[in-house]
Amino acid sequence: MILELARSKEKDIVSLRRLLHQHPEVAHREFQTHKILLEHLERLDAEIRAPIAGTGIVVNIKGKKGGKTVALRADIDALPIREENDVPYKSLNDGFMHACGHDAHMSMVYGAALILSEMRDNLPGNVRLIFQPAEEEGTVGGAKPMIEEGALEGVDYILGMHVWPELPEGTVGYRSGPFFAAADTFTLDIIGKGGHGAKPDMTVDPIVVSSRVIEALQTISSREIDPLEPVVVTVGSIHGGTAQNIIPDRVEMKGTVRTMNPVTRERMEETMRRIIGGVTSSARASFSLNYIYGYPVLINDKDVTEIVRSNLENLIGKEKVVEAKQTMGGEDFAYYLQKVPGTFLLLGVYNEKLGYVNSVHTSRFNLNESILPFGSAIFVSAALELFKH
Repeated sequence: MILELARSKEKDIVSLRRLLHQHPEVAHREFQTHKILLEHLERLDAEIRAPIAGTGIVVNIKGKKGGKTVALRADIDALPIREENDVPYKSLNDGFMHACGHDAHMSMVYGAALILSEMRDNLPGNVRLIFQPAEEEGTVGGAKPMIEEGALEGVDYILGMHVWPELPEGTVGYRSGPFFAAADTFTLDIIGKGGHGAKPDMTVDPIVVSSRVIEALQTISSREIDPLEPVVVTVGSIHGGTAQNIIPDRVEMKGTVRTMNPVTRERMEETMRRIIGGVTSSARASFSLNYIYGYPVLINDKDVTEIVRSNLENLIGKEKVVEAKQTMGGEDFAYYLQKVPGTFLLLGVYNEKLGYVNSVHTSRFNLNESILPFGSAIFVSAALELFKH
């Protein structure tokens, strides 16, 4: 029944997704997105709070029978990527694109809202829709400000979902416990003494020191941390020097640190400082490290995950509900889970036959839109089940 109801909303769900896809906006700048969402949400005859946390929106659908409150969250920001898909609904904002599927997330939650609002008279609980900005921002993000401004007040459970091209279309990935990694960043300056490229003995070459530092940092995962513990230290940017015959005074590096264990996360900055300090001091150089703590580890509640897993097996079949691997990606849904029990799911969208094979954060990411009502049904079914617990 729920799947059929969701399918009946497909036209509305897909229409919203295409409109949102044409107007992608980056973190904290989702003004048109906010307007489009409001225009659609105002049709629900629900209690709306907007704006919240800048461009966020909170909607309450109150069941006539009262009961517990389940929140459904969708992130709303896009990425600074120029879209290469040749589709009628291609991005109209050149250089920006919904390359991480947040347009799909918004439309799936909207579809769930259409169904749940029609069930209001018999709804054994309340639903809160959370349309959250700035998930892609990476440091403060949008979840934390939403929480600080009251988005979770009165919420008993929370559900989130991400379209996932690493899983076959129509499958749902779940995982209890740590799921997405903590995502921290750093800026590192290696400070030496510049000079003529022909007289390196008169300098302290920060480029050479930087190469040693990069290699040394890779020993953290192999020699400092339990080899069974997931840890990633990546230097993704390095800049130093202006000419081929000049040794610069300094080199700047930027990178990311990903950990799955909160205890390990606490060790990383000190470990990096010790290793970098050892390398630089041996080379008569110095360093400046700015270590920025980003999103925490996303830890799904064990009980809620089990309830939702069992419910989805009944909805779509046991063979389509799979235990997903941990991912070293970051996700600020983690902040909600620190406050309220809930779970974060992955919705498979990989479809080789139809050509939907590209990864998120790429210029050709897209998905089969028939999966969107399916995602809405998952939200509805899981929410209805959680009302009972």
